[in-house]
Amino acid sequence: MKRVRHSRSGLFLIELMLCILFFSVTAGICIQFFVKSHNMSQDAKNLYQAQQEAASMAEILEKDIDSLDNISVYYDKDWNQCDKEEKMYWLEVTQAQNQAQEDDLKKVKIAVYSGENSKGESSKKEEIYHLNLSIYIP
Repeated sequence: MKRVRHSRSGLFLIELMLCILFFSVTAGICIQFFVKSHNMSQDAKNLYQAQQEAASMAEILEKDIDSLDNISVYYDKDWNQCDKEEKMYWLEVTQAQNQAQEDDLKKVKIAVYSGENSKGESSKKEEIYHLNLSIYIP
């Protein structure tokens, strides 16, 4: 009777393939977490920068409220001021409509928006931050 001896290399290859599969699935999950972390970091950076720009505009308006018309300031992807055609973010200052009750207060809304810019057209207007002001006029 002839005995067939199996080599252990077949079992080793199966174990090696399972280990590679396990590590590749784990690496895929870790990459997803890194991408999500990067996106959250970018959103936090944009929120902070929008808050800073709105606060800066509020300080300007408190000093010179007479020059208040509908103001728009445009920013590129690095939050540097730019032209309207190159904008990624923009700040808008608008007055509240109902000011009949209190003549000595001006109500103002400062809002910062984002929108992807593709050849001069903003696709989706998304508000990042807004600041409501009531400015006393003596």
